[in-house]
Amino acid sequence: MSDVSGTSVAFERKGYGRGLILGLTMAETMLLLVFCLLLAAGAIIAKKEKEAAEAQRIAQSAEETARKLGEENKRLLAQLNAFKPATGRNVSDQEWRELVLAKEAVETLKKAGLTVEEVVKRAPVTKVLAENDVDVDQGKVMIEHMKVLKQNGYVGGGKTPKDLSDVLKKANEFTVAAKPHDWPPIISLSELDGYNFESGSAELSDGFKTKLRDLSKTIAGIATSYGVDVIEVIGHTDEQAMSGVSSNMDKGLQPVLAGKVEVGALHPADNAGLGLARAISVTSILREMPDLGGFTILPMSGGQLILPGDRLTDGAQAGDVKARRRIEIRVRQRSREKDLAPSQGSKS
Repeated sequence: MSDVSGTSVAFERKGYGRGLILGLTMAETMLLLVFCLLLAAGAIIAKKEKEAAEAQRIAQSAEETARKLGEENKRLLAQLNAFKPATGRNVSDQEWRELVLAKEAVETLKKAGLTVEEVVKRAPVTKVLAENDVDVDQGKVMIEHMKVLKQNGYVGGGKTPKDLSDVLKKANEFTVAAKPHDWPPIISLSELDGYNFESGSAELSDGFKTKLRDLSKTIAGIATSYGVDVIEVIGHTDEQAMSGVSSNMDKGLQPVLAGKVEVGALHPADNAGLGLARAISVTSILREMPDLGGFTILPMSGGQLILPGDRLTDGAQAGDVKARRRIEIRVRQRSREKDLAPSQGSKS
């Protein structure tokens, strides 16, 4: 066999082989691409089928909910139609509410051991209680009044307020016992907690002022929750004696309160004056707070007389006692105003 290498025949054979390989490679690539497309299409179809199934489930759930609501509505309409007066008309919404309230009132009376007939019979007594300033606005208190009357044999009819005086007294005693006083808390700013004044001074440090500003919201919250309008700021000292100072408190208080003079201009000569000067110093800061704008703030002095815990001193705790040096803040309702005009011949 003759050698054809290097000839045109050999060159054509190589070209044919390359074409064959290239054709196979392209076919395989197309097949792979089609396979990938099929996989992607399958994933998309599966996702759509899942979404369709979820939508169908939600629709079925909504349909079931609507069916139940429709049945409940029919049931309520049937109950409402069952309540018809003699005229045959349906009960209005207002009448329905009144029926519900009446039923609740009867149940409350039954739980208290009373009947509707007994309450009606004792209606004049309720009026007597109200006329004698006994709190009958609250249902529970009124019911307890009725129970007291029942226990004391009152059966109504022909009895005057005088005849009911003993029963009324017992009802009042119950009212007081059932409603104990809920007193507002006292806020104590003690040197033990970092509310410090310099010895013999009423001036506030910057840190003290910052604490007071932070405390203003708490004070306002307490006063508002108890419905009061007066805030008392009371200065307390220990029993260390002050000496060598001439007091200018009588003439100096008003200018300081008016903000015309700094509190440092005050020179108390005793602990009572020092306590008042410190209370004025705290009051001046609290009056600047927007949260306390609607309240009356009054400075007062307890001097060295009152120990922590509201006990009078017996003189046994003389000396440097930090716990006694404090500012107390209390809230209360304003006293009834009286005629403040001085009587003739009175002296200050």
